[in-house]
Amino acid sequence: MRKILLLLTICLSHNIWAQVKPIKFMGDMLVTDQLGYYYEIKETSIKKYTQKGVLDCSYSNNVLGVIANVDVSNPQKILVYFRDFTKILILDNTLSPTSDVIDLTDLELDETTLVCRSYNDGTWYYDPVRFELIRKNQELITTNTSGNLANLLNKNIQANYLVEYNNRVYLNDKALGILVFDNYGIYIKTIPLFNLSIFQVKEKQLIYCNEDGLVETYDFFTLQVKPYKTLNYIGIKQVRVENNSIFMVNNKGQLFIDKIK
Repeated sequence: MRKILLLLTICLSHNIWAQVKPIKFMGDMLVTDQLGYYYEIKETSIKKYTQKGVLDCSYSNNVLGVIANVDVSNPQKILVYFRDFTKILILDNTLSPTSDVIDLTDLELDETTLVCRSYNDGTWYYDPVRFELIRKNQELITTNTSGNLANLLNKNIQANYLVEYNNRVYLNDKALGILVFDNYGIYIKTIPLFNLSIFQVKEKQLIYCNEDGLVETYDFFTLQVKPYKTLNYIGIKQVRVENNSIFMVNNKGQLFIDKIK
């Protein structure tokens, strides 16, 4: 009886995997937009694909260095950050530049390590020397700052990820957790999730991969950590959720796009 149950479990697991055909993923970074496109970022290039794995358009620049971050929260004004040369470029939905290169040294932000989109076409910058979040509007005028966070929190902050969502700013530190701020840069709280490199913020939860390669969620209301519904996927390195689809890249360089039931 046990052998029959084991065989049935294996068959069901195989069928679940067989339902979703993996797509080869060559990038170092996966991002997705609200329209359902996914982006494969590899060193100096960006490739935009449909959910069927069809290439829609691409961008490449060997002059500005390796791409450190791509923020597609506004798919019409995609922010691309080149950390090595502290420069920013804005692309449209065809991945064509819509602005001149923004040199952060001209804005006295040459120490910046993290950049993300903000409301009303603004941008957040993180300066690890001053331990400070700085927000500039679309005219590149400073509107908000957090002050020295190391002094404020009495912590040695080593931030590695920054994102804004729904009037909240999330600054991640692998050792300290996720520092949460309002849209003025005022510290609110710390979420006790550790050893994360990247995560996604949705309406009611955070979505991320744990150290065992499993997808988990953190509920903002219950404060509980739970496995995500797609328990049949293992070895996951990156995960994104858009509308009714979940995008997962595993440690074999395979992308799975599954429907959320």
